[in-house]
Formats: sequence, C-alpha cells, structure tokens
Amino acid sequence: MLTTTFRICEKCNQSFEVFENYKGNNICLNCQGYFDEENDKPMEIVIKPEILDLSNLEKQNNERYFWRPEKFEDYCGQENLKNILQSYLKGCKEINKTFPNILISGQAGTGKTTIIYLLAKYLNMPFVECVANSISSPQQFIDKLIEVDGGILFFDELQVINKKLANFILPIIEDYQCNGQRIKPFTFAGATTELGTLIKKFKPLVDRFKINKELESYTIEELAQLTKQYKEKNFQNKRIEENIYLKIAKNCRGTPRIAIRLLESYIFMNCSIEKVLKSYNIVKDSLTERDIKVLKLLNETNKGIGLKALASYLATSEENYIYQIEGYLIEQGLITITTRRIITDKGKNILNQIKKG
Repeated sequence: MLTTTFRICEKCNQSFEVFENYKGNNICLNCQGYFDEENDKPMEIVIKPEILDLSNLEKQNNERYFWRPEKFEDYCGQENLKNILQSYLKGCKEINKTFPNILISGQAGTGKTTIIYLLAKYLNMPFVECVANSISSPQQFIDKLIEVDGGILFFDELQVINKKLANFILPIIEDYQCNGQRIKPFTFAGATTELGTLIKKFKPLVDRFKINKELESYTIEELAQLTKQYKEKNFQNKRIEENIYLKIAKNCRGTPRIAIRLLESYIFMNCSIEKVLKSYNIVKDSLTERDIKVLKLLNETNKGIGLKALASYLATSEENYIYQIEGYLIEQGLITITTRRIITDKGKNILNQIKKG
C-alpha cells in the first residue's frame, strides 16, 4: 500500500499532501495558507488502488466506432518513423528482445497515439493507454504494469507527468527493476506536444527512450490521401468529389485531426465546402479570421508589436495566442520575432491576395 502524509492548513482547515522534500513551512494548495512544521503534527493515510466499476456500462463489441489504421501501409505519411519502427520490429524479433521504449513528439492531432497503437498491433501485445497526469502514485503505476502484462504502456501528454512518479519509474523502464525486484519486461511509450518542456523538467526520463522521434510535417498530398481514406472507411455511401479532399488538406493547418473534423462537418452539414470553412472562420489556406486580424495589425507598423499588446488586442491570453495562433503564423513564415512581432513580406503578400480575392 502507498502511504501519503497530509497536513491540516491553519487558515482553511483543509488537508493537503506534503511533498517529501519540504523544509519549514509548506503551502496549502487550497487557499495558499501555511502550516507550522513545529506545531502541526502530520497524519498518515493509506491510499488503496482505485477500483474502476464498469458493470453498469452498456457492453459493446470490440469494433472501434471509427476506423483506425491497422497496418503501416494504411498510415499516411511519416515514412522515416515507419522505417525506424519496422527495422526495430524485425531486429527485436530476431534476437528475441523486448521492443525498446519509444517517445513520439509533435503537435496535437498529428497521429502520435495512432502510431503507438499500430506498433502494439504488430507486436501482438496488450496496449494500455492513459494520460500522464492521471497516474499520480507509484502504486497506480504498478497497477498499470500488472494490467499491461509485458505489452505497451502508453502515457500521452508525458510533459505533465508527476515529478515524483517520473523519478520512481526511471529504474523500472531502464532495467526492469522496482525496489530491487525484477519485473516482467514491457515497452514504455510516451507522446508529448511539448518536447522542450519535457526535456527541461525531466531530461533523465527523456534519455531513457531509445527511440525518440518528432513527427514530420504532412504534405498536402498526404493530408488529402488520409482524408479520402478516412471517408472511404467510415462513409462508404457518401460521394465526394476529389477537389474537396484537396481543399480540406489546404485548410487543416497540416493536422490530420482537423482534416477529419472538416470532412465530417462537410458530410453532416450537407453544404458546400466553402460554407464549412466559413463556419470555422477559415479565410484562406488554413488562415482564420483571427490570423488575418493579427497580420493586418502588424502590417500597420514597421516597428512590430509586443506579445502583451497583441494578446490584449485579440482579447485572449498570451498563452492562447502563442499556442493557438502565433505558432502557425511563424511556421508559415508570415511573421517573425525579434524583440517584437513583425510581419514578413510573405505575410504582406497574403494580405494583398485576400484583399484582391
């Protein structure tokens, strides 16, 4: 059993967990109040593994609600990654070794989970998936190891893993040992949308992945192909002209998940693709009304504009601007950053095209 120490906050009278390395006072996450180490006695609580009761859920067959690739040939794009995986699959089979730990990084919706799922299919092993911050204790991690039984244990959004847990699993994923006890070998797989954050916080953990690969950008042709493939697997009776797939591919920000969203909207809304794009505020080649608003504002000054001013102008947070808007504009070469945000010549040309169009 896992034993966790809690304290009682003098300010709000609520209990909160104490970190192992606390010194002197410790802070209450509920109200930001403090307790006094000398005058407050800790209490220990035994936390038992949670039991998930699914007995009242309606049972369904094992078929997925929507189609997912079952072999590498059906997974569009990422040829370099597929070559790496196929080589390791062959090599591990020849020498009878467990498939090594693997870390996949890339933007949300670009196929990280799907490629790990595919790997499990080729290994013919159990596949257990969870979001990293949903596992908060060593005991919960051990419970997952029992569940996966030597297969692939997949942690999505690995950058949000609990630091204490990250340190706990280091010897487990490297030497298959836990507190000096040998355990059944398994493959630890991780996916992250923020590799830089993960390296900064848990570099020793990142170093334990023998396969560490960032997903590459999809071409327009690959995006059109996977969109058509998805339609043919899930909507066989729906007729769609070839140019629709191309328009979707050009307006999905290079992201398969967005391409599928636009495809399903086109099918269910039963209207023109132009109306679908307008419904999602897409103006031209994945650029949204907010993107254009940013470009127009930057075009009005040669000195550029600061982050705080841009976020305020858009009535959004700085974080939301950076991750939802700015990243794509930089990737497309429409703006650049020095001490301020500045529109590029390419960005100015895009504005002229939209104005003429």
